[in-house]
Amino acid sequence: MADLPDRRVMVLEEELARVRQDLERAIDAVPAAQLHLAHPADGWTPAQLIWHLAKVERGVARLLERLDAELPPMSTVPPGPRSNQVLGLLDKANFKDRSRRLVAPDGLRPPATVDVVAERGRLADGRAQLLGAIRDAGPRLSLLRYDHVYFGPFDGWQWALMVARHEERHMLQLAEILAATA
Repeated sequence: MADLPDRRVMVLEEELARVRQDLERAIDAVPAAQLHLAHPADGWTPAQLIWHLAKVERGVARLLERLDAELPPMSTVPPGPRSNQVLGLLDKANFKDRSRRLVAPDGLRPPATVDVVAERGRLADGRAQLLGAIRDAGPRLSLLRYDHVYFGPFDGWQWALMVARHEERHMLQLAEILAATA
């Protein structure tokens, strides 16, 4: 008999899908003439945001894959969060607070020129990779630990959820860019 999917992983998958659908709609609504226009204050274009989101998601997927592979084979897995708690794991971080400026680390800052079609493809590839990583790790997400540059220690559940919250934060930034460049 096949293992039943972990309900908490399913909650993450549903949240990631919901936010991605919102992001795709937001990107689709960007007029072609504004895709490469930068916000006067922060200098990023909608195209660069897409690049950044794709880069972060693929990075998180690789991080989770690496951390999971490094676990000893007989690791004891703690209970972890309940399924009804998963979506609140990052509430204290308040990712959507755009009054707090967060500067992307060097490797996550986009290049000057971005191919939007290619980056949207990488965004989709990154999502498939992330979903594979969280499905493969399942309950072991509780054991995967790595510090976020701004928010401190995260476990695997928080890293996976961070991708959704990160996209929501940048959807707000996308709206700001569009308003400033209209």
